[in-house]
Amino acid sequence: MENGSESSGRAPRNTPARLIHDHRVRVLNCSAGGCLLETTRPVTVHTVAALHVSFGGKLFEEVVHVVRSAAVTGGGGLHRVAARFLSTTPPHEGSLRYVMLKESGELLCWLDDPVEE
Repeated sequence: MENGSESSGRAPRNTPARLIHDHRVRVLNCSAGGCLLETTRPVTVHTVAALHVSFGGKLFEEVVHVVRSAAVTGGGGLHRVAARFLSTTPPHEGSLRYVMLKESGELLCWLDDPVEE
């Protein structure tokens, strides 16, 4: 999981900065709207991060917004992190949302919904 912005001296103008923190996470639960993760480090609520998940031998990426983060009572330093998917694009092959929608059967319904103007 990556979050924030990184500063490495001189970056070209108009290039966003990124601060990268790698957090190994375990996905406890995932749906078309978000994931419940477990990690050994706390993650601040309202963090926006890139989540990379290996699923079925393929790597999927999604931008997430952390909505809850709490230490697990008696968990030996484990933290549970609830994150919702945050995207301005429709689910596409290669996105974790696409896989979750496909697995839940919601993708076909979502694609068949008429666009309201």
